[in-house]
Amino acid sequence: MSTRVDAGAPVNASLREASLDRLACLLRHWAWADEARSAFDRQLAVGWDDEDNDPMSDHPFGSYYHWCALLCGFAEEALEHGLLSPFQLEAIRQDLEVSLPGLRACRQLLVVIPPSLEEQPRIVDLLRDEEMLERLRRAHNAFGDALREERLSREVDSLDH
Repeated sequence: MSTRVDAGAPVNASLREASLDRLACLLRHWAWADEARSAFDRQLAVGWDDEDNDPMSDHPFGSYYHWCALLCGFAEEALEHGLLSPFQLEAIRQDLEVSLPGLRACRQLLVVIPPSLEEQPRIVDLLRDEEMLERLRRAHNAFGDALREERLSREVDSLDH
């Protein structure tokens, strides 16, 4: 049931070297990640029943998996393909390296239908690790800042020409 989209060869370039098309794709995915995080924050504010052992109790938190899956793509691009400048990457490298296995697991949950619910982590268990949530927020903010800075830089450059 899963299909793999061939996105072509990996891009090995910082944001500064990215083409306008590449930057547009990154900004689109960033907007999706930001929407997912906002939805997750709204759902988190409402809360959940921590004592509920019903495997379907995760359903309101699909936005967490969505947010993490998108962050996974940004983390892999940053760590493996030089998406961020060395300075930007060093600020969040440890957060990304520690978070990446969990981010990959969330992405997997979205693209592959598991044979049973027993094989997937429950959101209430993931959210008990407050450090993880803070790491994800730092990484999210760092990617957003880098993309906004690059877009602003290009807008200023275009006005100079």
